[in-house]
Amino acid sequence: MVSMRRKTGAIALAMITAASGAMAAPKCATSDEVTAIQAAAIQQQLMVAALTCNQIDHFNAFQTSYSKELRRADGSLEHMFKRLYGGGPGEAEYHAFKTRLANDSSIRSIHDNQAYCHDAGIVFDAALIVDKPTLASFVSGIDVIEPGPVDSCAMSVAVGFSGAIPPVSPKPNPVRMASVAAPATPVAAPSAPTNN
Repeated sequence: MVSMRRKTGAIALAMITAASGAMAAPKCATSDEVTAIQAAAIQQQLMVAALTCNQIDHFNAFQTSYSKELRRADGSLEHMFKRLYGGGPGEAEYHAFKTRLANDSSIRSIHDNQAYCHDAGIVFDAALIVDKPTLASFVSGIDVIEPGPVDSCAMSVAVGFSGAIPPVSPKPNPVRMASVAAPATPVAAPSAPTNN
């Protein structure tokens, strides 16, 4: 009888130790989940820019252009939260994260709207080029500043653009930008005549 109690006690202790160790383990994101976190951050930043910078047409073109990849990334993001926190709590964490992104973006926009809109314009231009990159390539090229909900355990995840300078030269896509006013192009100064 004593032996049975010891075995039961040892099993219970092992289960408690394992459970507490699992709770203390770092919460890690996969590379797809890192992309999903970055995509959500950029999407929320651009949504705020659509409203505060009067760039609704650019935002709609972005949403349309990347719609399938954005939906897939959002599903991955929600799955990550449910994986890390469980079903109901994970869904609540997912919604809280997206709300926080939108609120933080709005606050940054309020503090320096001119700079915020300038940065958003650069990001929109880069997103809407003729030969657009994949969503993963695009969001990985945007500088972000806000701490993310988890780490990849290989590198820290941060979200929110700041001084966004994309790695590509933006050239608007006329098909995607049909309803968006074309950006002003600088007029080249006349060149000096050459003597042939």
